[in-house]
Amino acid sequence: MNSRDRILQRLRSSADAPRPDPLQTPCDWPLPERSEWLALFRQNLSDNHAEVIECDDNNWPELVASVLAEKGVSVLRSGNHAEGRLLVDSVSAMLDAACITGEQSKETLFHQIDAGFSVATAGLAETGSLVIVTGANEPRTLSLVPPLNIVLLRASAMVANFSQLVAQGRMPSPMPTNVLLISGPSKTADIQQTLAYGAHGPKQLVVILVMDI
Repeated sequence: MNSRDRILQRLRSSADAPRPDPLQTPCDWPLPERSEWLALFRQNLSDNHAEVIECDDNNWPELVASVLAEKGVSVLRSGNHAEGRLLVDSVSAMLDAACITGEQSKETLFHQIDAGFSVATAGLAETGSLVIVTGANEPRTLSLVPPLNIVLLRASAMVANFSQLVAQGRMPSPMPTNVLLISGPSKTADIQQTLAYGAHGPKQLVVILVMDI
């Protein structure tokens, strides 16, 4: 048997071997303790130049309104969900606010909308990431294009990491076309390694963390 045959034999044996179920196989690295999730999540986002603002279920619309006023937002668009409709009702007297369904035109997204509001399905403590399941009522471009991205996350939706999220069956079935993982504002670096924010998406990310636990 020559070298080629030996390599092919090993490849065939590997292909025929039973594979472990990734959802049943324990991780070989330590997961963050539940008591550490919130602090780790906040620190990771802060390290990536995102703002995290804590509030409760009663005052978050007023808090978002103050953020919009502080940042000089004139036009806000939100996904068409209960939280978005509540926010639009709260701020419509002070700015142009509306819920949308479906993707918007490039002209509208790039030149007319100052801020987008979305609701995260989950938060990943290990990486400080927001999980946003997109669809007709939560357009993906709303959190990827406007210069200010505001995302509401309930602390009760926090998990240790993405593997745990999947293992707990908390992803929708069937899977949507797009699931966004957002860990900070858009950034890039040139050949001199100088960071620039907002080159390919939102320049600012504000996370509204509702402390419902």
